[in-house]
Amino acid sequence: MTVEASAGRSPAARGRRPAGAAAWRRRPAWIAAAAGAVIVVLTYFPLIFVLSNSLKSGQNILSNGVFALFNQFDTSNYSLAWNGVSHQLLNTIIVAAASIVIGVTAAALGAYSFSQLRFRGKNVLFLAYVALLLIPWTLTLIPLFLTIQKLHFFNTWWALILPYAASSQPLLVLIFRGFFEQIPRELLESARVDGCSERLVLARIVVPLTRPVLLTGAILVMINVWGDYLWPAIVIQDPAKITISAGVYQFVGGLGQNTSTGGAAFAAFVIATVPMFALVGLTMRYFVSGLTEGATKL
Repeated sequence: MTVEASAGRSPAARGRRPAGAAAWRRRPAWIAAAAGAVIVVLTYFPLIFVLSNSLKSGQNILSNGVFALFNQFDTSNYSLAWNGVSHQLLNTIIVAAASIVIGVTAAALGAYSFSQLRFRGKNVLFLAYVALLLIPWTLTLIPLFLTIQKLHFFNTWWALILPYAASSQPLLVLIFRGFFEQIPRELLESARVDGCSERLVLARIVVPLTRPVLLTGAILVMINVWGDYLWPAIVIQDPAKITISAGVYQFVGGLGQNTSTGGAAFAAFVIATVPMFALVGLTMRYFVSGLTEGATKL
């Protein structure tokens, strides 16, 4: 009787699914939306919080609290903060530019060797090179500090530029190699047949075709330099040579217990953050394309 009843149902009845099952399938979408909303709030609220307090006077912060958002718009804090961190901002740009030139150039040469040249032990050497990513940065502080002292680079910009360029090599070579391997070998061989040396092949063919991933590498180095506080605090003792992260700490510490300048501390954080937001926002398309296209053959 069960078979006959089932056979007697219309096609529409057999294709109809319980309403509860459809509602249950819609629940993951609501859960995902709620989780996304929580992530957005947790991500952007600190930024809104800092921006709001950077526009308040110290007296306003004391009387109304830090969570009273945008109840005052006092831009004088930014003048004080700019005078305190503008020099460190320029230092960071100089250090980052030099680190990018050295780091990206060295990584491009290494990645080209690992992807296009043939030599004994290439794969083993590449694995050993990439394995450096497994070593925590903090474990290298003492030997790196001793090396900087031996080279007499202590308290100079070279103590920042060279370690930043060197520490970026494993990750950049890993990304660049995957991108370089996608270049057709026939194109490179035809250039060699025409008399181009490996240097010319890299400069005239590989580099123009791989600009997105090179820009990605430059952004990664820039972010590393911009956000690092610990290493500049260790090797730089001259306040005129420190970078922005250590400079903001120095500026906020110089304010001391002066409650009237509380908003200037938040303004310094905003000034230190805005350039990186602008950089990533303007180059996000190239950054994402460089990472995704370079990852296809990793």
